[in-house]
Amino acid sequence: MKKIMTYINITDEMREQAKIESEKRNPHIKHHFEVNHLSYHKRDVVGFLGEFATCELLGINWKKNIRADYETIDSGDGKCKKGIFDVKTETIPYENLHKILNREIKDDELYGRRLIYEGQISLLEKYDIIIFGAFCRNNYKKWYPIGWLDTKYILANYRVTKKRPDGGEYPFSALAIKTSELKPISELLEDK
Repeated sequence: MKKIMTYINITDEMREQAKIESEKRNPHIKHHFEVNHLSYHKRDVVGFLGEFATCELLGINWKKNIRADYETIDSGDGKCKKGIFDVKTETIPYENLHKILNREIKDDELYGRRLIYEGQISLLEKYDIIIFGAFCRNNYKKWYPIGWLDTKYILANYRVTKKRPDGGEYPFSALAIKTSELKPISELLEDK
């Protein structure tokens, strides 16, 4: 049985606000890693769009959820019935994203795992859950929730690695979370 895809449409207002927030945060953020397909600025915009879309999905007013300033590291991207959440958004090529959303991807194949950068591990104890989502690479019109997982489970069951199961390397050392272990986003939406 195929999974019905859920997504959040990204509005022009969200796009403009993400650019504004990225500029506001830029003097206060230290980028820890690089990826070839996105500049630091574009990654920041993608991250804000993921946060806004997650709020929209969970029935939270994304505009009211925006921080006043970025002088310190946040203590979460929001709060839902499972507690304080942090959002991890990535961009994934269409073919791989389609397999992920339809739960057809194998954990050990390319794009089969969701990454949490090693430099962010110390922040995980601030959050109750991590929500993973994605955009189709080079198309930022729709944000797709992939799933979520308890941070306690992540910290107890994953170790930092740079090596991929297929023998390649990740772009940075990270906790490589198996997509098959993610809980369905519907669990966060029930009785919202």
